[in-house]
Amino acid sequence: MNDKNANPLVLITGASRGLGRCLAVAGAKRAHRLALTARDAAGLERLAAGLRQEHGCEVQCFPGDLSLPGLAQQCARLVEDSMGAPDVLINNAGIGWWRSFLDHSDEDHDRLIDLNFRAVVHLTHALLPAMTQRGHGHIINIASDLADRPLGNMTVYTATKHALRGFSHSLSQEVRPLGIKVSLLNPGMIDTSFHTMEEGSLDEAVALKPGPLAELVMTMLEQPGHQVVDEMTVHATRQDY
Repeated sequence: MNDKNANPLVLITGASRGLGRCLAVAGAKRAHRLALTARDAAGLERLAAGLRQEHGCEVQCFPGDLSLPGLAQQCARLVEDSMGAPDVLINNAGIGWWRSFLDHSDEDHDRLIDLNFRAVVHLTHALLPAMTQRGHGHIINIASDLADRPLGNMTVYTATKHALRGFSHSLSQEVRPLGIKVSLLNPGMIDTSFHTMEEGSLDEAVALKPGPLAELVMTMLEQPGHQVVDEMTVHATRQDY
């Protein structure tokens, strides 16, 4: 974490469940101020109420579907108007389905691209000016171990993660001289409700548990100011990859 702010404001997308929820919990334990966004407004409010009660931290919710045109920019404006400019942006929201390329509709492909990549670009673009003005900030993009390898039946999903990897490393080259860090996390299979799975149904040796993975993200944030984790890939020990 950059030492500029003892109680940084952290914006987490896809925060209502899975890894995003665990990221919110991990941030609350550290007394971070939290801005949470996801499509599930009721789920966000339940999470926020629990975090306020247990940890006494500042939490606000900004529900919405970031895949829709203009919603990423609107979310950025609402957060800045309500809480100030975020010190940290964690682009975690994502969707994907295990189907052949032809079994996806054009609308499916658009949703994949819009949420997994386009929303990341737009949200980052909207929040970066304030980070550059302050001379510090940290952007963490949650990609996938598919960010540098192919996988059939998740063709467009995989393409969005390749794009996110290229975006992250290229952006990092631009903003490092401005005091801003960009990190990329490539997790393997996670034991969440992603795709059609039931959260908690997989063995920890086969799929990553979201709680420890969220703690790993916090470790990336807590590096000293002169040090940055550019990219990290993590798997469960018995994942087949």
